[in-house]
Amino acid sequence: MKIIYVDVDSLRPDHTGPYGYQRATTPNLDRLAERSVRFDNYYCSDSPCLPSRTALVSGQFGITNGIVGHAGDSARFRLESGHAPEPGRPTLAQALVRQGYRTAVLSSFAERHRAYHFNAGFLDTMQTTPDVGDEPADKVTDVAVDWIRRHRDVDDWYLHVTYWDPHTDYLQPAEWTERAAASGPAPEWPDQAAIDEHTRVYGPRSALDLHYAGAPRTNRVPHNMPDEVRTRADFEHLINGYDGAIMYWDHHFGRLLDALEEMGISDEVAVVVSADHGESFGELGSYAEHGLASEPVNHIPLVFFWPGVTDDGRQRSYDHLLYNIDYAPTILELVGAGEKPEKWQGTSFAPLLRDQEQEGRDHLVLGHGAHTFQRSVRTRTHMYTRTYHPGSFLAEWESLWDMEADPHQTENLLEKDPETVDRMRSMLLQWWHELAATPGALPDPMQISLQTGPTLYSDPVEFEAYLRRTGRTEAADDLAERLRPRNGAVPVSWHAQRPITLHWGRREAQRTGAED
Repeated sequence: MKIIYVDVDSLRPDHTGPYGYQRATTPNLDRLAERSVRFDNYYCSDSPCLPSRTALVSGQFGITNGIVGHAGDSARFRLESGHAPEPGRPTLAQALVRQGYRTAVLSSFAERHRAYHFNAGFLDTMQTTPDVGDEPADKVTDVAVDWIRRHRDVDDWYLHVTYWDPHTDYLQPAEWTERAAASGPAPEWPDQAAIDEHTRVYGPRSALDLHYAGAPRTNRVPHNMPDEVRTRADFEHLINGYDGAIMYWDHHFGRLLDALEEMGISDEVAVVVSADHGESFGELGSYAEHGLASEPVNHIPLVFFWPGVTDDGRQRSYDHLLYNIDYAPTILELVGAGEKPEKWQGTSFAPLLRDQEQEGRDHLVLGHGAHTFQRSVRTRTHMYTRTYHPGSFLAEWESLWDMEADPHQTENLLEKDPETVDRMRSMLLQWWHELAATPGALPDPMQISLQTGPTLYSDPVEFEAYLRRTGRTEAADDLAERLRPRNGAVPVSWHAQRPITLHWGRREAQRTGAED
């Protein structure tokens, strides 16, 4: 079987046609979906980019493979030294090579995130440009089509293609943003009242700090993004930029589908479209970012075309709760590779693709570790979130959301529904004990990284000082209180650029750092 995995960075499912979006953003994904199976409750086990793609190729949760974040001890892939792939724990590409597959990856992801384990098992590794991320979709498609054309007579191959659109910042030509604006009204939520509330939320990529990334930045693409989000007009400007990026990607994805038809192999190539994570647009006060273990961040699309299996003339969809760690064992089952590797933690959903009965999960555990340290439990009706470190963001320690009545996560039911809170707390604790507190288990990388927290994109101590410099004393005081550990330790500035004095009520702590 020839297989193409299309990995679209930051693609939120409810902004695509197969998932019912009101704007016509994805006509080419729509035509693929006509002969595909759509999965409605597919989530990345760990977000954002590095944890998600590591989980995808390793078949393991981040708490096991070692990568729950983007830097430091939260981003170290666990791999024993020795020869050949680690027994019982190959990557998906390594497992496919054992089955005689020609494997190739077209992505700068390994370079962008120093994630060289991601390339393990790929016989061909390609980049479109010397850049590490943000390569435009037209160039990605050109290289992908060239590789496919040169290998169209090979019986079995697997090609992983990463498209960076629509990752922030939205870099597509302005004409695509204009097309998005003309394609129909923007989503009704957030309304002006919600946006007004969001201006009180602090943190990088929040309404008032939309372009804060490591430090305050100027708007690189004013035709595609506003400077901040204070009004509905600002929000619509932002959504037009995001949707325009999706339309730009979809256009060039259409060129890929057209090339398969032109080569005469469209009925013998499996095409799977998904994402590493989604994107927030106002949920919990976060805009154009993937910084929380939330519904818009961890919920991702999955449109799955498999010749002879899904193209039965019916557009099928399933609402089973699935992880992206389930993808690798599904592919192995579909290619007839036998039992999944013993250390993979996902479960194949190939029976669903074949329209067979399969028992579903009653809940998922989802993590995030790049902008905050959080884990969430997602059932069919609720989401419970636990914050271990807020980073620089206004993140509550615990939250409970009724996802049916409140899909945008606006009302925290923590005090109103203690019975559900206790039940979902127990689910999280049981999951943690099974994976990190049994004989032979390695420490939870999120726990061993709490001293510094997630600091690669925003140092919380420096962000607190930034809030004070910009006159937001109340927000700065709130962040300082959240950063004060209950065990009496002092948060450490990762960048360590200058002496910092923190005043927390009656306590005062001073840290002296070296100059760059």
